[in-house]
Amino acid sequence: MRPTLLVDGNNILIRAVEATRRAAMHSDDGTDTSALVVFVKTLSRYIREYQPYRVTVLWDATGKDDWRKTLYPAYKANRPTAPDAYRRDSRLLVREFLDRARIHGHAIPGMEADDLIGAYWRREPGEVVILSNDKDLSQLVGDTPLGGTCCQVRVSSADTPTDVWTATQVQDSFGCTPEQLPWVLALAGDQADNIPGVPKIGKKFAVKHMAAAGWNVNEVEHPGIKAHLEQAHLYHQLVNLRNPWENSTTDLPRIPLFMPTQPGPDDAWRSLWSFLDDLQLRQFQRQLLAGELW
Repeated sequence: MRPTLLVDGNNILIRAVEATRRAAMHSDDGTDTSALVVFVKTLSRYIREYQPYRVTVLWDATGKDDWRKTLYPAYKANRPTAPDAYRRDSRLLVREFLDRARIHGHAIPGMEADDLIGAYWRREPGEVVILSNDKDLSQLVGDTPLGGTCCQVRVSSADTPTDVWTATQVQDSFGCTPEQLPWVLALAGDQADNIPGVPKIGKKFAVKHMAAAGWNVNEVEHPGIKAHLEQAHLYHQLVNLRNPWENSTTDLPRIPLFMPTQPGPDDAWRSLWSFLDDLQLRQFQRQLLAGELW
């Protein structure tokens, strides 16, 4: 059976933005199309490679109502608060392209793309492919709750092989199973998200002491972990995507069959063609006409 492809839109877009800051492309009206081009090329590559029967691009929609910040106000407080106009404008272009191409996408206020990926992962009975470089999503690889399988594809450059993470890669990299990974991340912390973890406990120590306690954090003998047990449970709520905190999930629309806009006389085709024409994205126009974009 062909897989369902869950795309971490923010992760792929941020990579595209960072990769093109010094190599900008512009349309005749001055619109910077660099990140859009890289985003679409990335999505196109992995859709062609995996031939999914359903695709959705999921987005962060966090702010004051972010459930993680409600639990832990310092969450991501180390990140700049000023909006990045370039990233914002690129996201608008990407989402307009996806809408006109009839590629499903979704966002929910207060939620991260990770939350939505986890929610779809829990209800998919077949094969799931997650497209993201976010290490937190590695906890979802392997078997899914409904008896399917899941792998994580980490974006690589166009001339390098696909970097696929399975349970084997998680075990080799972290020394634990995907199911155990949330506790390792909670105890070791995540500087990027401003989650401090337990002082002086890195990933190897977290695995060592959790394994000795049968992966029951309440049974760990290490005095530092025991002294920070309440914080450890809090950090686990923040990073756990497998069995999330009850208020961090919500109902999601069903992902439709992947039926992107194709050449034809309908309004969707004219709208997509006009969008690409206005931005002088001739390569995508040629690929669409040849049936080679997806």
